[in-house]
Amino acid sequence: MKVYFRVGMIGAFLFLVYLIIFMTGRWREEKPLQKRVTNQEAMSRKLDRIQESLNKLANLLEKPEKKSSPEELSPNENQKEPKKAPPKLYPNSELFVKWGDGLTEEEQKEAEALFKIYGYNAFLSNQIALDRELPDMRDPRCLKKKYPRVLPSVSVVLIYVNEALSVIKRAVRSVITNTPERLLREIILVDDHSTYNDLGKPVEDYIDEIHKERPGLIKRVWHTSPMGLSQARITGWEHAAGDVVAILDAHIEATRGWAEPLLAQIKADRTVVVSPVFEKLHFDDLHVERHMSFAQGFDWALWCMYEFFKPNWSDVDESQPQK
Repeated sequence: MKVYFRVGMIGAFLFLVYLIIFMTGRWREEKPLQKRVTNQEAMSRKLDRIQESLNKLANLLEKPEKKSSPEELSPNENQKEPKKAPPKLYPNSELFVKWGDGLTEEEQKEAEALFKIYGYNAFLSNQIALDRELPDMRDPRCLKKKYPRVLPSVSVVLIYVNEALSVIKRAVRSVITNTPERLLREIILVDDHSTYNDLGKPVEDYIDEIHKERPGLIKRVWHTSPMGLSQARITGWEHAAGDVVAILDAHIEATRGWAEPLLAQIKADRTVVVSPVFEKLHFDDLHVERHMSFAQGFDWALWCMYEFFKPNWSDVDESQPQK
């Protein structure tokens, strides 16, 4: 825009010079000779001044255009109003205590609705990669352990009812990724009569997708009526073909090296019942935290109990198995 303005000014200036010269010629024809000479000298001086002005103007055009500094910009150019964060629609919801800044109102509504259904952040789970890499939080001494290459095969049973589809998919993927192929005999999905539509054909489609990679790896068993957690576990055990059966909830994420220590203990003594310790997944932002190791048991009312191990275990070597 500034260049066009300068060109226009030069054109107007040259047009003005032309008019002056033209009028001077007319004026010369009408004046006597003596006055004509005097006026020619005056006109010559004027033309010299015009030439000097044109030279200055040309020099200005050749100089690079100076950019305005932020301080020189007008308030409208320099200052933009900060974008207002959407208001929090559910300030009292546990889901939004540490998570959810920047979500639109529609996203907040969807996240809260899913939270009321599942009890955890299914909205975020649907956006996280199924094969996300979790940090290795094992004791450094665990990383130095060596296990026999020849170990029993394992059938992994995942129990669920009305679980979020993305959570089930991520559990399956984590087991496949973090279990040596030579050890993983199969994954058995036991559905204790889920009623959500996305746990029907979408699950079958995901199984078909996995079978392109690992044919026949996954079995799916669906109860025609709710039978409860214990019976669902028994169902998985009944359908298992591996040497060892690992029965897990479907909202876990298996971590690197979870299977080898268990299988090594069972190989050494097939009468033992062992349990892994998976890292804690927070319900709101799904970040991973190291889970404390506890002994598990039941009280007389059959409520699950968690007991600390003996002090000599934690004081000596936490990488050792304990009972």
